[in-house]
Amino acid sequence: MKKFDINLESLINSSPVVIFLCKSTGKWPVELITENIWHFGYEVEDFTSRNVQYLDIVHPEDREKVNAEIVRCSEKGCTELTQEYRILTASGETRWVEVKILLRRDEDGRVSHYQGTLCDATQRKKAEESMQKTLKKKNELKSIIKSSPLFVFLCKPEEGWPVEFVSENITKLEYTPEDFTSGKIKFEDLIHPEDRERIRAEVEKFSREGYKDCT
Repeated sequence: MKKFDINLESLINSSPVVIFLCKSTGKWPVELITENIWHFGYEVEDFTSRNVQYLDIVHPEDREKVNAEIVRCSEKGCTELTQEYRILTASGETRWVEVKILLRRDEDGRVSHYQGTLCDATQRKKAEESMQKTLKKKNELKSIIKSSPLFVFLCKPEEGWPVEFVSENITKLEYTPEDFTSGKIKFEDLIHPEDRERIRAEVEKFSREGYKDCT
């Protein structure tokens, strides 16, 4: 059987996870960083030459928060923490990252270095923000409907028009949404018996003629 050697350096550099080691002083001068930092437009030499220090790439609006969390962790005696914040790429683009930090201490117990991994979390954050906006709009719409005198229904085109959805403001008619969605009450049950045949015929006519809605 042929034996294969694992090139660990190549494996790390082809990974989306950046590994770094920086001092805990000043703007966190970097002592080591993997080549895959190029994903963010930087070269290793940008950091090892001290032209760029770690806190330089942290978004200005997030630096204070990042520092404060590290300080609190250090004071509590924590050994590691995970943070999410924005960084700036070499071209000035803003990216979200997830950073896992290990606090390394010297012989006197003082934090001397931060050893960490950094991974791009931009797409996940965008997806989360999009979902939050959708939920917010949904809740706003529900609130508007709830305070409205209009009732919203979604019914199946089956006998009795069983209800799949009804707005919560149906409570104004002394029903609950569960009365309908459980099948206990169907939409036709709301219509006066003398009007049911006429309403049914009108809806069937509009459906045959291709109308999408009717009044």
